[in-house]
Amino acid sequence: MSPTKLSIVLPVRDRQHEIVQRVEHVLEGLVDLTDEVAEIIVVDDGSRDETRDVLEELHAKYPQVRIARHDRPRGMEAAGQTGLERATGELVFIQESNAEMRMEDLRRLLVMSEDESVVAARAESRQEPLAPPLLRRLRQWGTDKHTAVEIRSDASAPCSVQMIRRPHLQRLSAPKGKRYWLEGQTDRIKTIERTKVGQRLR
Repeated sequence: MSPTKLSIVLPVRDRQHEIVQRVEHVLEGLVDLTDEVAEIIVVDDGSRDETRDVLEELHAKYPQVRIARHDRPRGMEAAGQTGLERATGELVFIQESNAEMRMEDLRRLLVMSEDESVVAARAESRQEPLAPPLLRRLRQWGTDKHTAVEIRSDASAPCSVQMIRRPHLQRLSAPKGKRYWLEGQTDRIKTIERTKVGQRLR
């Protein structure tokens, strides 16, 4: 597979009825956000439903969608790490939860990535319920205006995305004798140890 500029990592577990919509949502959003070549890596964290079969169909339909699997549930953090290890893009964006990615978060991180000194960043957003003063104004403009707006009764959980510039991570994981050594496994990077006491990353 030829290298890509962007990699999007989506960890999922038991989402057979949602994963197609999530992946297509990201694919459509990327068209509006960037002209760069992108891949989507969906990491199935030990799903027990039909997620695996659905992902196979997605891969057949969209070649830029790649699939990785855990044989048992290991957690979203481990799934994100697996996706990072499989990524080929210079910039890797990792969804931190088993939820739909918000493209506005991705947009904010893409803007930050234009500064090449940024090695890693994180964007977090939360959908809040409409404020009562805003609802009152909508009703004043017309009795049916507020019904056209989706009204949530409570705030949703925060949604966050990490961005990592992969070449810098590769520098960190160089062999011992260089600056830092990352002791890795397939499911996570376990430890970071200094090769020399007191040595600083330059």
